[in-house]
Parts: sequence; C-alpha cells; structure tokens
Amino acid sequence: MSNGGRCNVCSDPETLNGDSEVAVVRSNVRRFQSEEFGVWRCKSCRSIHARDEVDLDHYYAHYPFHGQEDNAALRLVLRTFPRRLKRFGLRPHHSILDYGCGSGLLVEFLKSKGYKNATGYDSYSEKFADAAALDATYDCIIAQDLVEHVDAPLETLKTFAELAKPGALILIGTPNADAIDLSNPDKHVHTLHQPYHTHMFSKDALLRAASDVGWSTEHVYMTNYTNTLFPCANLNFALHYASFFDNNLDLAFEPIRLNPRLLTPKSLFLAFFGYFRAPQADMTVIFRTGQ
Repeated sequence: MSNGGRCNVCSDPETLNGDSEVAVVRSNVRRFQSEEFGVWRCKSCRSIHARDEVDLDHYYAHYPFHGQEDNAALRLVLRTFPRRLKRFGLRPHHSILDYGCGSGLLVEFLKSKGYKNATGYDSYSEKFADAAALDATYDCIIAQDLVEHVDAPLETLKTFAELAKPGALILIGTPNADAIDLSNPDKHVHTLHQPYHTHMFSKDALLRAASDVGWSTEHVYMTNYTNTLFPCANLNFALHYASFFDNNLDLAFEPIRLNPRLLTPKSLFLAFFGYFRAPQADMTVIFRTGQ
C-alpha cells in the first residue's frame, strides 16, 4: 500500500481499513488504459491517496507530458500564470523558481513575458536537473502539478519554505480532492490520473499544511490554469472533446481530430461558454511566506 496505507498530509491521519472510502480507476494514459489502480480517502482530512505501491519509473518512462511542445495553444493557457502573479505583486525583476518544471516551457514563457530571472528545477529533466538552482532563494516559487506526484508532500512544502525569500509568493496548482466523487471514479479519471497522482490534498488540508509552515493564503482559484475564456480553451470543452475518442490524456498532445459532434449545439455551447461551468476538481492557491 502506498505510504503504508496511512494519510501523510494531515494531523489526525486515518489508516486505510475496511471502512475507508475506496475506488478502483483505470489509468488515463493510453499505453496503460487497461490497468486499474486503487485509491482511498482519508476520513479526517478528505485527501485522497494511491492505495498500491507501483514501479513509477516504468510508468514515467512513457509519460505523455515528456512529448509536450511549445505551440500557440499552450502559450494561450500559460498566460494565466503571469496574470495571476502580477495581481499579487510579482514584478519582472523578481526571481522565480518553477519547481518540477519538466521541459521548462513555463520558464521560457515567463522569460518571454519579461521575467528574465525565471529558472527551473526538475530532477527528472536533463536540462533542469542541476541542483545548483536549489542553492538560491526566490521571490516566487511555482509548483504546478507537482505536490500530488511526490511521496512526501509535507516535506516538499518545507523545501519550498527553505527556498523562498521572506514575503515570497508560493503558487501551488494541484487537484482538489474534495471535488472527486469516488463513487464515480471514471468521471474523474483525469484528475485521479493514476498511477501518477499518489497524494491529493483536499483544500482544507492544503491550507492547513501551508499554515503550519508559516504561510498565509492570498487567494484560492478553484479551477485549473487551462480553464480560460478563449473559445475551446476551457476544461469543459476539453473533457467533452476527449469523450469523442478514447478519453485519454494523450489526446492533449496530439493534433486536433475532427468529429461531426464538434458541430452540435452542445459542443458549440461548451466551446464558447464552458469556462463558466468548469468542474472544481483542480485548485491553484497563492500563498505568501512570512516576512
């Protein structure tokens, strides 16, 4: 069982037992879609955890995000980051660390928007694996789609605290376990994202954990950064589009496919107005460290 079957993100942790809320869900990665994985919810904090230990190196070796490329659609949704950070006082001269930056597309985008002191670190990325980036402190730390992947989320938050300057911004984008209905796991197959998501915070659990390391909460966005007002660039439309095919994550990294159902009234409505009814299964929280 993952982490010994014990919640590792709250102060009153439940241990997986016969009364726990559990579910089995398939992987949303095409190569592994025939495989199923167990997840369970801590009754105390409502966070969700992977049930079983798996060889994650095997699954990450074929991870669709490894093939992500810079394109107009990606730059469209990445605009959310500088807009949100500017709102809370981040300016072009400030230093930014994208922790878990992958191929570094967000780092390059931020630099293109004037944030020349943006850098990245990712131990799994050949380009950004240099741990020298962790010898500095930063005015802003971004951790998008990271804390749900690590074995010890609370220790990861402490790492961010050590890397942050006094008064720094911490942006954490992660699934919201509160919005995941384990009685209907297939509906949430992309948020559960098995076997890659090992520990998924509930909103309250994340806010408490951040408070414990001395951060204040500036703002909570109850939607993913990819949910925008631009036509077709919203979560509802993306989920609707995926349902026409094999409903796997791989579709996000492949050329757009045509389907007659894209011209139905429902599809057109979601393309233009889906933003306003997006599921709240993801959250982005802006924290500020103590002075």
